[in-house]
Amino acid sequence: MGGVFAAPAWADEAAKVELGRKTYTSYCARCHGFNLVMASGTYDLRRFPQEDKERFVRGVSKGVRAMPAWEGTIKPEEIDAIWAYVGSVNGWGGAPAAPK
Repeated sequence: MGGVFAAPAWADEAAKVELGRKTYTSYCARCHGFNLVMASGTYDLRRFPQEDKERFVRGVSKGVRAMPAWEGTIKPEEIDAIWAYVGSVNGWGGAPAAPK
């Protein structure tokens, strides 16, 4: 029996978290800190509600208060990956642990 085997779903999710980590490090960490929090008073992403992904995507895309809009710079799939990374750091169910 020959055939093509698909990678397990967790492998895809782990790859998404890794892309999110890299994208977060490149664009977000300078203001939000490497552990999702910065003493400078920017929003503490450890407190972002898991059920509010739409608000997260809108905030990253369109900007919020002093945060710039990243639409056109960060691709939608990268924003989705950042969300997966935030979830992994926050320990939300179903998200693989963030790489260290």
